[in-house]
Amino acid sequence: MNILHIISSPASGGAEVYVKDLAKHLAHKHNIHVAFLSSAADAGRDIEYEKNFLKDLEHAGVTTYVIGNETRKKPWLGALRIRRYIKNHNIDIMHTHLAYGIVFSALSKIPVIYTHHTIKPRWNSRVYSIFNTLVNEYVGISEICALALSKYTGKRVNTIANAVTLDKFEGYIRIRAPKDHTNIAMVGRLCPQKDYINMFQALSLLDDNVKEQISVSIAGEGEKEYENVLSNYIEKYNLQKIVHLVGVTSNIPQFLYNSDVFVMSSAWEGLPIALTEAAISGLPCIVTDVGGCSEIIKRSNNGTVVEPRNPQALADAINSLVKDKSLIEQMSKNAVDNVDEYSISKAADLHIDLYQSMLS
Repeated sequence: MNILHIISSPASGGAEVYVKDLAKHLAHKHNIHVAFLSSAADAGRDIEYEKNFLKDLEHAGVTTYVIGNETRKKPWLGALRIRRYIKNHNIDIMHTHLAYGIVFSALSKIPVIYTHHTIKPRWNSRVYSIFNTLVNEYVGISEICALALSKYTGKRVNTIANAVTLDKFEGYIRIRAPKDHTNIAMVGRLCPQKDYINMFQALSLLDDNVKEQISVSIAGEGEKEYENVLSNYIEKYNLQKIVHLVGVTSNIPQFLYNSDVFVMSSAWEGLPIALTEAAISGLPCIVTDVGGCSEIIKRSNNGTVVEPRNPQALADAINSLVKDKSLIEQMSKNAVDNVDEYSISKAADLHIDLYQSMLS
């Protein structure tokens, strides 16, 4: 099959990384194309990361294409470019991970799949009723995402959980901090959705002896203005010696294997790839009860789920875990024992079954 995926940009976001891993795996047996709405430069994302991202796809035999940032304001132009691309490359299936992709499919006559990567709707029911005339199959990346999308569209939605390539986690060795210290990792774009301020408030509520035992490293990029906001909060809560904004990290497995605990303090999510990767790397996780986060914790039995936007609940969970090294080890073992749940090969097989059913 010739399959075209559409995603925002070659960037470090969870949806982008998932599409990259999925495309690479599908390329073992099919002709895979990935079209980006924007380049990293146009989207204000890390250009060096983009180079590695595209090189990774190229080595896997995946063809890439940039639709053009200007099509955000000129959807008719995006539709024309996608129609031309589909015709020139004999595309059989168009799989979009953006609502823009649905709009761009309007002039094409091939089956269309839309994957929803969050629980929040961007459009009202009237817009989704129009999308229903263009989309053949909907996919949610978690049970709660699928349920939410079903409510927006009034249609049946397939659930195919986010997954990652397990191979990229092979060969790493856990580097534990000394017994009197705990390294906490956070991964995600620097943006309001991730609610790092919730984490900073929680850290300010920790017991003083716990504060002295931890360090928090946050890997992710974002708008400079928002990064400055976070830096101001770090200073406000006197966390300069604890919290470190490390920017884009090209080697996420190594970053996670150098950590003891993973925390996600998000205000909303779909099924975050960062959390999936943390579980695969064998990290105990503390997460807010948003999107499909609790689904991962339940499946792996490797962490604690707390109420979102509740710094005290988050602080209590951190206090409890940091003070109990044996619990960290047990949760880590639980995570490692369940890594096959997140295999990209499993997700790829489910996608192939769906594609074939649409073409039969």
